[in-house]
Amino acid sequence: MFRPTPALVPADDALPGRAEPVLDAPQPHAVLATPITGPWQDNQRSVLVGVGCFWGPEKLYWQLDGVVSTSVGYAGGVTPNPTYQEVCSGRTNHAEVVEVVYDPDVISLREIIALALEDHDPTQGFRQGNDVGTQYRSAFYTLGEHAAQDKELIEEMVADYGRRLAEHGYGEVTTEIAALADTPSGQYYRAEDYHQQYLHKVPDGYCPTHATGVACGR
Repeated sequence: MFRPTPALVPADDALPGRAEPVLDAPQPHAVLATPITGPWQDNQRSVLVGVGCFWGPEKLYWQLDGVVSTSVGYAGGVTPNPTYQEVCSGRTNHAEVVEVVYDPDVISLREIIALALEDHDPTQGFRQGNDVGTQYRSAFYTLGEHAAQDKELIEEMVADYGRRLAEHGYGEVTTEIAALADTPSGQYYRAEDYHQQYLHKVPDGYCPTHATGVACGR
């Protein structure tokens, strides 16, 4: 009841982080058996999706036809190579995200984003339900040569979804949308190994969904 309202910290007050990745020995995807760190093939694309706790959304995506690989990590903040504990401290400015690597000939970016929007409540600011903190914010970060084009598509979809939510009584959408290169660190930092494919390794693990029940236009 008396927790402080979450807020991004000034860059000078962010934790210093480290030069070395916290995922120091990447293992193949525990479900798909594909690499989780690339390199990706020329016909494969990727996007970073933040909809709150990253365990559940990663499972949602690895089950889809056309998804080549997934991993979980941190993006949109300041601190280089943060640990999970540091991100949860609220002093890195990172969001928890899922990297979705996909074959656009099988599944489209529009389908991937629609699933993300329907899987959470993008009007909650720095929280999803009882998960409170800047790391739980709604966010999409685009990558690679298609980053600008993908960002435009996501902006259009989020704006349309915001109108649909408003018709059902929800407030303003707070989703952050950016090309990853334009974020403070410009980097995606994969989380520790125990977080990767967590709900496969811990089938009874807790990761609630905060879907609104409002459909997103395809």
